[in-house]
Amino acid sequence: MLIIFSIILILTFLIFGRVILDKYKTTRIKSEEIRLFQTANIVADTYKGNMEDLVFARIMVKSYGKQANARILVVDSNREVLIDNYNTYIGKTLNNQEIISSIKGQSKSGLYKIEDKEVLQLSVPIALNIGYETKIIGGVLISASLEQINEDIEDLRENMLKISIIALTLALILTALVANRITKPLRNLSRGVEEITLGHLGYEVKGSRGGEVGQLIKTFNQMSHKLKAIEENRKKFINSISHELKTPLTSIKVLIESLSIGNNSIETYREYLKDIYGVVERMENLVDYLMTSIKLEDITLNIKKEDICQILEDTVKIISPYAEKYGVRLSLNSCQGIYVKCDKDRVKEVFINLIDNAIKYRDEGKDYNYCSISINTTGKSIRITVEDNGLGIPEKDMDSIFEGGFRVLEGDIKLGKGVKGYGIGLAVVKSIIDKHKWNIYLDSSLGVGSTFTIEIPL
Repeated sequence: MLIIFSIILILTFLIFGRVILDKYKTTRIKSEEIRLFQTANIVADTYKGNMEDLVFARIMVKSYGKQANARILVVDSNREVLIDNYNTYIGKTLNNQEIISSIKGQSKSGLYKIEDKEVLQLSVPIALNIGYETKIIGGVLISASLEQINEDIEDLRENMLKISIIALTLALILTALVANRITKPLRNLSRGVEEITLGHLGYEVKGSRGGEVGQLIKTFNQMSHKLKAIEENRKKFINSISHELKTPLTSIKVLIESLSIGNNSIETYREYLKDIYGVVERMENLVDYLMTSIKLEDITLNIKKEDICQILEDTVKIISPYAEKYGVRLSLNSCQGIYVKCDKDRVKEVFINLIDNAIKYRDEGKDYNYCSISINTTGKSIRITVEDNGLGIPEKDMDSIFEGGFRVLEGDIKLGKGVKGYGIGLAVVKSIIDKHKWNIYLDSSLGVGSTFTIEIPL
């Protein structure tokens, strides 16, 4: 990048310098041309006034030539040189374009290169007015070397080159400093990507700043921490599953070893096989949980306009026998004709999971267990609550309750015998709710019960 910028700067300086020098040279030559034309006209007038005194005219021409630092020739109408301040061409006939033009009554100038030196030549006619007529009696030719102008231009070129080198050096230094300041966050970000690639999850790019780069760094750091959290959860998940698998496998191994020792009756075999079947069934449930967990993020929705009241009634009807089995009373407040856009089957799965948890985590120490489902509408939303008087959830665990694989399996809660599963239910609930862009809230007290509230924006 710096090399490209340097090339652009150098080309810019070269083009700019060339344009300035060409413009300067053109201006100087034009100024010199005007000066020489003025001198030529003065010589022409001097010659006309002293045609009879040629010696005096020659003296005056030499004086003008010295002042103008130029060679001055005066020719007659036959292009024969009458006066030469260098006395070289006197008596010779000239045929250059400037002289021919002046004899025709026209002034002319031209640039020539003689012996690697630039020369400016110009001529003016010597016109004599006779009555109403003008007679061309000769011309004045002036030749001046542009060596001094070229030397001045060369000095200017050298000075511009020095200034350009200094300016370019300063520009490159400043560009390098600015580029380093701008690209440093990007280099740090690139280093962060390398660290993540090497497996150093949670790596944080230091030095946040405003603008889009700062936002990119902030987003990267958030991603890095999120990946670290996911990796930690993955390890915990693997450890938990390993433990869950090891226990039933150990049980099966012990049961088979027991059967292989000695002569056992058919009843003993049946009893042991029944136990093995129970362990295998538990492992099957664990596999189902794993499959559900893997597919959790792949949930897709079939959105249609549905009656949410009808979905609740169908859910309660399905799960009522299960609730009656464990002595939990279900109740649903009456409602009808409340339509929302949703995936009917997925929403029903949400309600089944919430009600199932209310039944599963009932407080067997209480005389009366219930799960109450209600729906209310406001001007801005529909609120559905699932309330129970079960075991409740400790405050320290409420932030983690929607995480996949999380269960309150120890601590202040004593679970009943009917509690099974692997903690994926509420994770499914949260995923479905999020995909619908709804909200879910939890209010729970240990030993009192829990209330889940689903908010559907209108």
